[in-house]
Amino acid sequence: MIFILFAFLLQCGKESNSESTAPVEAEMRSLDMPMEKKVSTSGSRLEDTIEQPSVENQLGEVFVPILNSTERLLEYQIQLSYQTQDLIKTRKDILGFISKYGYIENSSAVNTDSPYMNLRIHIKSEKLYEALMELDTYGVLLNEDISTVDHTEGMVWQKIKSNREKIRLVRRSNANNQTLANSKNWQVIEEAVTESENNLDSSEHEIWKIKDRVKWATLNVNFSTPIPADKVQIPTYKNAFVGILNLFLELTYYLIWMIPFVVIAVVLYFPLKKIYVYFKK
Repeated sequence: MIFILFAFLLQCGKESNSESTAPVEAEMRSLDMPMEKKVSTSGSRLEDTIEQPSVENQLGEVFVPILNSTERLLEYQIQLSYQTQDLIKTRKDILGFISKYGYIENSSAVNTDSPYMNLRIHIKSEKLYEALMELDTYGVLLNEDISTVDHTEGMVWQKIKSNREKIRLVRRSNANNQTLANSKNWQVIEEAVTESENNLDSSEHEIWKIKDRVKWATLNVNFSTPIPADKVQIPTYKNAFVGILNLFLELTYYLIWMIPFVVIAVVLYFPLKKIYVYFKK
C-alpha cells in the first residue's frame, strides 16, 4: 500500500510539472515569433534599402528649385552649355520650348564650319525644374552654373517703407484738409503730401520689380556642335590660270592706255632733235 501511494504521488507531481512548463514554453514561443518576424522584416528592409544605384542618370536630380519658394524670394540665374548633333533641328525645338515656358530676351546663331547658338531666356520660376529636364533632351550637358539672388530682405524693407508712407500720406492729407487755403503752412503741407505720394509710388514700384525678378528665372543657354576632324583642303588649280589670264588682260589694258603717249613722244622726238642740233651748232 505504501509503495502504491508513493507511485501515485510521483505520477501527480510529473503531471503538475508538465502542466506548469507547458504555458512557459508556449509563452516563450510566442515571444520568439515576433522576434523572428522583426528580424525577417528588418532584413527585408535592409535588402530593400541596399540597392544598386541607377546607372541611367548617375548625377541624379541635383536641382529642385521650387522647394522653398514660399519662404524665400529667390531670383534664379542659370548658365547652361549643351552639345548637339544637329543645330538646325535644335533651333526649331528651342523655339517651341520658349513659347511653352517663357519668352526670349536675345539670341544669336551662326551656321558655319563651327556652328553655335546663344540664347538668353526668361522662364517662369514655377516651371523651371520642368524646363531644365526638357532642355536635357536637346543635347549633352557640358557645363552648368546655377546661382540665386535672395530678395527676401529687400521685400521686407520695401513693405515697411510702403506701409510707413501710407500712414504718413494719410496724416498729411488730413492735415492738408484741415488747413485753410490762405494759411502759411498750406504750401509746405502740400509739398509734403506730394513727397509722400512719390515715395509710396517708388516703394510700390520696387515691390513690383522684386516680384517680377522672382517670378522669372534667367537662363543663358549655349548650343554647340562637336568639333569636326581636320580635312584635306585641295586648292582650286583653275584659279591660278584665271589669275594669270587676269594679269595678262590688265597688262594689255595699261598698254592700250600708253599707246597715245608713245605716239605723241615719237612725233615730237624728230623736230625736237633738229632744234637741239641747230642750237648746238
